[in-house]
Amino acid sequence: MPASTVYPAGVHQPRHTPSAECRRPPAPAPLTDSQKSALDQVRTQIHSDAITPRPDQKRWANDACLLRYLRGRKWNVEEAKQAIESSIRWRDEFGPDRPDRKALWLETTPGKIYVSGFDGESRPLVYMRPRLENTQASDTQIKHVVFHLETALALMPEGVEALTIVIDFHGSSMRTSPGAAVAKQIIDVLGSQFPERLGKAYIIHAPWFFFPFYKLISPWIDPVTKAKIHFVDMKKQKQKSSSSSSSTSSSSASSPTSSEHVQLLDAIPLDMLEQEYGGASEYKYDQEIYWQACERALAVSRTMLQDGCSRSEAEAKVDAGAPNKHAATAAVPAVAASISAA
Repeated sequence: MPASTVYPAGVHQPRHTPSAECRRPPAPAPLTDSQKSALDQVRTQIHSDAITPRPDQKRWANDACLLRYLRGRKWNVEEAKQAIESSIRWRDEFGPDRPDRKALWLETTPGKIYVSGFDGESRPLVYMRPRLENTQASDTQIKHVVFHLETALALMPEGVEALTIVIDFHGSSMRTSPGAAVAKQIIDVLGSQFPERLGKAYIIHAPWFFFPFYKLISPWIDPVTKAKIHFVDMKKQKQKSSSSSSSTSSSSASSPTSSEHVQLLDAIPLDMLEQEYGGASEYKYDQEIYWQACERALAVSRTMLQDGCSRSEAEAKVDAGAPNKHAATAAVPAVAASISAA
């Protein structure tokens, strides 16, 4: 593994900042009286020192976080409380915000998953390309997925709570695509540790074997999540890209609401979408540069939770080489800057 080096910005630098074309998502609907009561109950229980003894844990379990678990558990207070407690323990033991470079280096070599760019509602884009699969099914594969999910959370602007996944099956085969067991593990982790975090998922070049596979795993997918999955019509996408090339105004993205085939440029600004899919982004994956960018994003997120400071203050501390104490401490819960903004 090469030594850390400072690289200049360029095509190999992942797009970890939204562009001017990325707008803020609409404000959530006001809570009903019963929902406010449920939130109050969960907050009182979770913020007890017996459950969240550390300040960073209480900052992680802010109102936005508690509401995601409540929505994910259909507003059942007891189920939400148990799920949050489980996640607090999981984050301490799993350390998702402190990825092990050595353990994940092989997984990240081909760039089969990475975070770069944002959709029209400023949700981080997580690209997945099964054709680049280079390892066998294992717990390390799950940790690899979690690493990118956690990075996406760390990049979310204030007020953004979800991410967008783009899965490109071009050139993939049954051998390189994840099996049902791995898919179920990923779905379980998403539902239990990252509830209400999926904004949209776009499937590109779905092969023939995807559909029976999807039918197989469908029982494990919540109906609300299923409604967020869309298939991309690349033929129409290319036509739209050609008509958009002379003007960026048509890249004003609005999220598709239909489960029918959609075009990515309806959801992702032209300057944020990669050229391969009709966009203008020239990003090219480079393993070392990508790791540095992700480690910085996660360090900023950890610092915000540990010190209770703003994103700009945390960035200044991280860029100045501090706080080193956080890198040496035991794994602690970490989430995106936006998560700590209640």
